Amino acid sequence: MLNHPVYELLPSRTQKKLLSVISEDKLTWDCFYELHCADVLASTLGRALAIDIDLLSPLQLIMWGWVIDENRFGTLMSRLDGRPAALSRSKTAGKWTPLQSTLAEIENYGDGKPEGQKTEPDVIVVTKRLVILFECKRNHGLGRCSRFENTQCPEIHVERRKRSYCQYWARGLPLLVDFPRPTPGTESEPPCNRFYQLLRNYMIGSRLAAKLGCEFLPFVVKNPNSPYFDESEAEVISFNAATRSLPKYRVISWATVREKARESGIEVLRSYTS
Repeated sequence: MLNHPVYELLPSRTQKKLLSVISEDKLTWDCFYELHCADVLASTLGRALAIDIDLLSPLQLIMWGWVIDENRFGTLMSRLDGRPAALSRSKTAGKWTPLQSTLAEIENYGDGKPEGQKTEPDVIVVTKRLVILFECKRNHGLGRCSRFENTQCPEIHVERRKRSYCQYWARGLPLLVDFPRPTPGTESEPPCNRFYQLLRNYMIGSRLAAKLGCEFLPFVVKNPNSPYFDESEAEVISFNAATRSLPKYRVISWATVREKARESGIEVLRSYTS
């Protein structure tokens, strides 16, 4: 990882995580990037996700908002005339513009509130017809809303809020889910806190897919033997029941990805047990 130019471009918090043997970021990199380098990411995902491999090739790999080996993908995409494409092995990285513009639309900081720490989805795989988003977990559960957790929810904690509205509720969430928008003084945990990470990724992926004219497929990757698996799976089921239409999240395991990678001829994640 340290030899790839994307490392120097990542936030320091992510750099530190990638040096930790227990980090889910390192697990994510070791899986997706190794499959990508071996030219078996498409075949592995096709088997693991039950998707026709023809829909997965060629593909573009985006990790934490950065396009991985952009030149290599450009070479592939430029040779769709049936002739073999010569693959460039140069290591490159660059911000993926469609994601940046989507984040700017959903999380618009032009109304006076200082911009906080932005986070991009862990992994996005893009093909000519699909946008596949992966939320990758190891020893943690799904994320909650920091504003609610800090009693600064714009919809509930009126006296402590930093803006007069929630950007997600104001910018499209009611079109995607059935659960109600919270009101001032709500004492119980609102569904938008419980489902925060799922709903945010769902909003980002849905808007990205609409922009690109693609089908959106969301996934959570987590092993059944890992901490908080039952809670995470229950949250996914509940969130799916609350969404107004397709697509629905699916949960897959790292073990399944490893097994399907082996069928593609490569061994990944040998040192991981959960």
